[in-house]
Amino acid sequence: MAFVFLYNVLLIILYSFVMSLTTSLYLKNKHRIFLILAALMVLSILDNTIVYMTEFINSFADDYNQLFMTAPVIKTIIFLLDHFFCLWLLATISEESIKKYQIALLFLLAFWMIGIPFSENSALKVWLYYLPNQLFVFYLGCYAYALNKKKLEPLRKKYLAWLAQLYTVFATLILLEDTFVIFNIDQYSDIIVKINNRNVSEDISSIIFCAFIIYFCLHDFPRIAQPKKALATAAPYVDSLDTFCHNYHLTQREEEVLHLLLEHKSNQEIANELFLSIGTVKTHIHNIFVKLEVKKRAEIFTIYQQFSI
Repeated sequence: MAFVFLYNVLLIILYSFVMSLTTSLYLKNKHRIFLILAALMVLSILDNTIVYMTEFINSFADDYNQLFMTAPVIKTIIFLLDHFFCLWLLATISEESIKKYQIALLFLLAFWMIGIPFSENSALKVWLYYLPNQLFVFYLGCYAYALNKKKLEPLRKKYLAWLAQLYTVFATLILLEDTFVIFNIDQYSDIIVKINNRNVSEDISSIIFCAFIIYFCLHDFPRIAQPKKALATAAPYVDSLDTFCHNYHLTQREEEVLHLLLEHKSNQEIANELFLSIGTVKTHIHNIFVKLEVKKRAEIFTIYQQFSI
């Protein structure tokens, strides 16, 4: 029990730190991406606090589990808000807007979660409650992957790729863990209801997500927070960057380095922004020179502008 207590405390400390970091950045920069991230952390704190209480306070666990089997209002609200903010996060990173059909999916999901509790108590009933939520998370991963295929600034594409992998992999793992626990460990009957409310895969997913947020806030947010106009000013013809890199067979990392070269960044600045060593940056630049068949940086601008025009 001491380990579980310490585990919960560390999780809440992590979520609180990330929430404080994103909130302070939102108050400083007024960019909505930090508001979205802070809201997601608030939901994580709330959800983990409830799970913690079910693990250590028997009376609360009994009342919460009985309520979950008849009217899981709290869990449903947490799920829906989390899905909405994740959609908003993907839309913000890709500079898109949330689609009407996605809002419709959330409404359908809400009706499903409200309707399922009216059926008889069983493991299948609980599994069917969780199933569409993990399918929606898997959809978020596929949607992030689709957005990553569009013409975007390389840094945005990088985070969309990360989120695509995070959502698809952990939606699958969480569903598998739910399936095992619900049908083999939990008890559901009219006499006794014992539910293991913690999903370890979900916790690991949240920890990795927090690591992404911290890295983003401390390293990449000045660039990804820039609007399209600012990027276009910094690097002319930025919309043709993907086509240019594909034509010259540049890797994704080489594309990121090229983008910064077009912004007149020094080797040290590129290393700082991409979190690479100077030696690695020089290697990427050398590879770009070889593929473009140039010897000076000035020649890169000439080739790129001619290609874009």
